[in-house]
Amino acid sequence: MLFGLPYYLILVIPLAGSLLVPVVGRYSERLRDWTPAIFMGITMVLCWSLLPDLGIEHMPHYEWINIPGLYVPFEVLLDPLSVVMAILSSTLCFLIYVYSTEYMAHEGDKNRFFFLMLMFGGGMLTLVLSGNLLIAFIGWEIMGLCSYGLIGFWNDKRNKPEEDPTGYEQSNPLLQFETEGEYNTHCGTKAFIVTRIGDALMLAGILLLFTFTGSFLFTDLASNINNWWGTMASWGLLIPALILIFAGAIGKSGQAPLQVWLPEAMAGPTAVSALIHAATMVKAGVYITARFLLTITSATTTSGHEIAPVSGFAPLQTFGIEMAVSFFIIVAVVGAITAFMTATMGMVSNELKQVLAFSTLSQLGYMILALGTGGILAVNGHYDQAYLSGVLHVVSHGAFKALLFLAAGGVIHAVHTKYMSKMGGLKESMPKTYRVMLIGVLALAGIPPMSGFWSKDSIIEYTYELAVEYSYGIFLFGLAVFAAACTIFYSIRLMGIVFHGKQPEHHGEEEHHNTPHDPGPAMMIPLYILAAFTIIAFLVFPLIQAVVLSEGPMTTELFMEILSEMILVKLTMPGLIPFAITIGALLLGGLPAYWIYIKNADTPNTVIPESGARRGLYNFLKHRWYINESYYWFVNKFLRFAELWRVKVDDPVIDGIDFKSSGTAQTLSRKIRWFDDNVVDGFAEGISTRSVEASEIGLESQTGRINDYVGVVIFGIGLLIIIGLLAMGVL
Repeated sequence: MLFGLPYYLILVIPLAGSLLVPVVGRYSERLRDWTPAIFMGITMVLCWSLLPDLGIEHMPHYEWINIPGLYVPFEVLLDPLSVVMAILSSTLCFLIYVYSTEYMAHEGDKNRFFFLMLMFGGGMLTLVLSGNLLIAFIGWEIMGLCSYGLIGFWNDKRNKPEEDPTGYEQSNPLLQFETEGEYNTHCGTKAFIVTRIGDALMLAGILLLFTFTGSFLFTDLASNINNWWGTMASWGLLIPALILIFAGAIGKSGQAPLQVWLPEAMAGPTAVSALIHAATMVKAGVYITARFLLTITSATTTSGHEIAPVSGFAPLQTFGIEMAVSFFIIVAVVGAITAFMTATMGMVSNELKQVLAFSTLSQLGYMILALGTGGILAVNGHYDQAYLSGVLHVVSHGAFKALLFLAAGGVIHAVHTKYMSKMGGLKESMPKTYRVMLIGVLALAGIPPMSGFWSKDSIIEYTYELAVEYSYGIFLFGLAVFAAACTIFYSIRLMGIVFHGKQPEHHGEEEHHNTPHDPGPAMMIPLYILAAFTIIAFLVFPLIQAVVLSEGPMTTELFMEILSEMILVKLTMPGLIPFAITIGALLLGGLPAYWIYIKNADTPNTVIPESGARRGLYNFLKHRWYINESYYWFVNKFLRFAELWRVKVDDPVIDGIDFKSSGTAQTLSRKIRWFDDNVVDGFAEGISTRSVEASEIGLESQTGRINDYVGVVIFGIGLLIIIGLLAMGVL
């Protein structure tokens, strides 16, 4: 690492720096606001300096836990996946922290905000750079705690929640809030509880693996220590253990059926939304899935000792990669369903950041689909390209999604409302924000040559390869293509509603400015950097491919070879077919959206009638497939059952038995007390009284006169003589 510094500093700097934020805040508020950016800037430089150290075999070990039967060293894992994720996370965190200095300028309680923000970034780096599952899980939980605090950050707001003009009347008492602070608190709690479900299952999977491996180290798992792969497969526990760990990824990355928390996570400040969606939390689930894809494929080789993509490996004959195909099918199906389902939800959402949240869920589904596809293709001896497409989409999505969220924050900051139907016509008053957001939307929709096109189209390409080889692959490919059509629809819809059409007369309840305007430099500079990367990402992707697939040092020839292959695969067989289908899907979703929301932005939208099939479909999507409401219905029913149980059973029966038992016990204790007082104590007192009286009689013989005592002695001696003579028969 840079200057030969110890690797663990990358984890220590942000975590320890977060503790200094409140201390610095006591002396300088401005320095406090920039403290996270400064610490993460240093960490970012150190992360970039890891590139030359890739593949180092002998990492320094630091003893952490060393007790009989459990040895857990602390070490940093430097493989392509961890380094790429560390660079991505630290860079995006740095830009978001810089943005936050201006965005949160007029907010209160910034000690807590910046402390949690920096701790959040440190948790992600702890996860991706840890060499063992136990410390990685600690980083995993740090993010869960920070997300809870940041999503519900504005818990003290006393104003009524802003109403959605296109929303529906809420009848569930669990979703009726007096103040905005109550709503924010509910959202943070919801995120914490839902993700804890996945975390608990994941911890069970980790402990199950440890039972058979005796180690938490990724390198030990990859080298098939103690033949854990074969042993667990023979016991029928291999797939359950992998599914348990994947459940943690489902919760953290918002995959179906635990996707319900992420749209509500928009209650926090926009900088928090960008951090969760682009740099930390939701990427954690994708990372752990990718990590186990590498671990599994390495463990199933005859001589696998490194965690790195391997092309053409030889599966074991008995318990090879075939044992995990069913697991990877589950991964791919979950990803494909999530990609399509959440994309349809984004087509009707009215909240600006919530549309972006649904798009995040959809794009995360693509990433999970890519990793599942790679695992399925691994049975034929190759998975590296499908795996690479997933990693590239993590990188491209991280950049353009941070761009979109930060730009959306600028819009909300200017118009003082989060609902798109209250916006409109902002293109003229916010031209800079419009341009950078347009770049992000084009990348999200997968329009060439933006970054999202190269990565997402590659995922669809390998899903098509799966469809050619397996019948169930057709289902996955179809969902991926339809999700692409939905994505471009809601992307154009967002831009049309927010920036085109007529501008409303009032923006929010408080008018701080005469007209909306672009944010200041601290908010715009990160947007320009992210927009620039989104445009030129296709020139960076060959470098990432060379790193991720360990293709050796980058040369001009290698760069041109990879770049040419990226382009030609779209224009030649067999890649031309999925490319053409994807373009058709983009036209299918893009043309209607353009016609409705941009071309006719000034006219009333009458596409959805008041009744009929289209209204029914609209309501179905508006209610988010009724999945979220089903959970609330279940929780509400459970709470009502608990209340009914209390009224009908607990209070009259259980508590009645308790009260009656206690009354009986008191009555019995009173009777025992009477017996004790009157019988036991009376008997004891009687004996003591008689003893005292007898002792008093004895005391009367004690006169104190010597003559009396001598007379008694003589009398006693005489009595003894008489008794002796009687005994001898003399008398």
